[in-house]
This record gives sequence, C-alpha cells and structure tokens, in this order.
Amino acid sequence: MQQFPIRRQKRADVFRAKKYLAIECQEIWGGSHFSRTGWSSYIDRAGATPEWIGENFRKSIQSSEYFKTPGVPFPRETIAKVNAECGPLRLAFWGKLAEAFRFKDGRAASAKTAMVFGCWDYELTDQIELRASKGRGGGHSGWLQGEDQGTVFHVSINASNEELGNVIIQALNACKPNYL
Repeated sequence: MQQFPIRRQKRADVFRAKKYLAIECQEIWGGSHFSRTGWSSYIDRAGATPEWIGENFRKSIQSSEYFKTPGVPFPRETIAKVNAECGPLRLAFWGKLAEAFRFKDGRAASAKTAMVFGCWDYELTDQIELRASKGRGGGHSGWLQGEDQGTVFHVSINASNEELGNVIIQALNACKPNYL
C-alpha cells in the first residue's frame, strides 16, 4: 500500500475591496478558523504596495498554526471551544475594519471582495499555493476542476516581500469577485 506524506498546512487568506486590502491568518482544527494568535491586518488600498502585501502575508502565513493529528478526530467539545474563541475574534477584526473604512458592519465590509486562498505545506515544500476565488453572494469558492486554469499561483516563502506581493496581486487579479 502506498504511503502519502502527511500534509501539515499553514493558511492565510487575502481580501481586496475597492477601499482596502485585508490579510486574515487561519489556524487549522479539522477546518480553517480565524487565528486566535496569528497575524491578521488590513490597510487602505492605496497603501497596499507589493512590499506591504508580501511582508504582511508572510507574517500571517508563518504565524498560522496546525493543530490536527492525522487519523485522530477532534472531540466535539474541542471544536465547539475553538469556534467559541475564534468566531468573536473574527467578528472583532472585521468590525474594526468596517469602522475604519465606514462600512455598516463587518459583513458589508467583506461582501464585495476578491479573495485569494493561501496554503503552505510547510514541512514538505517552500512553495506557497495561492488560489484565486469566485464570489458566491456572501462568500467565496474555488474554481471547479477544468475551470481553474490561470487561477492557481505558486511562490516561494523565501521570495522577497515585493515578489511575494506581486504574485498575490496576480492571484487577486485572476479572481472573479462577486461585485462584477
């Protein structure tokens, strides 16, 4: 029987709206959750240079945490506790962003965005995978297999901030946001 390597991942997502760019750190507990301790940040879109994007995305994905043990399911109580802790932090992050950019609330702030899913198999490779998304009403989804040509990008964690930022911008430009 063929053995496949265990994929321990770090994740960070990038959101771009007309007014801002936001980077959200994720922690992995059987699914992705807003990170309780990782680096999440936002900036006015005019200030979102490739250098800023690369530097802050790197901080975010490097501070992401992976808590899964392969083959061992999490107890429901653990997942409930994680949801209870991560949910309010995500709401607070998006609430502060909404206030800073004069949106009604966090939901309104995140509604019309392009989003890139960032994933790094940090024990296996130095390559970060960036996947452009499609807008889906109040959320985002990946592209179906066969439709995803030109929507998946790779860049080394060791790239310069500017190079990392430029690849993220390419991925954002490949998105089909829900405001088009």
